[in-house]
Amino acid sequence: MPEVPAYTVKIESDANRAGRYRWKILHSGKPRDKSLFSFATRREAQADADKFVEKLKSTWNRPVRPPEGGGDA
Repeated sequence: MPEVPAYTVKIESDANRAGRYRWKILHSGKPRDKSLFSFATRREAQADADKFVEKLKSTWNRPVRPPEGGGDA
């Protein structure tokens, strides 16, 4: 089974909206994704980031199926 890549979550203050927070997902220290929306608390931002990372991991672990139809025509 392929190894699941390590993701790091960073919660940062929103530069455009004081008192709000955004998350960034890093893969091997490089930016992978960032939140489209800001959150009222760090906890909300962290919870949303955690859900996003779980989706990434589940997509990464999904088995690859061969195409239907048999391939050769």
